[in-house]
Amino acid sequence: MLEIIETIKKHGALGMTVIALIWMNSRLSSVEEKLFNCLSDNQEIRQSSSHKDDTFKKIELIAILPDEQRKSRIKRTTI
Repeated sequence: MLEIIETIKKHGALGMTVIALIWMNSRLSSVEEKLFNCLSDNQEIRQSSSHKDDTFKKIELIAILPDEQRKSRIKRTTI
């Protein structure tokens, strides 16, 4: 603590800026580490749940309209 005060007295605003940058960098590193751990945990959860999802596949249904209905829905413009 005394070293920080001596640095501020000796170097002024530049010393204070350097100390602030070092402090912010250490905080940012800890936040990055926590985010990385969270991401890796989520990836593990996705991988374990993806094995279960293979058995339940969504089936996409497509309907084809008869010609009469298709023609009645088309708006025709004349030039």
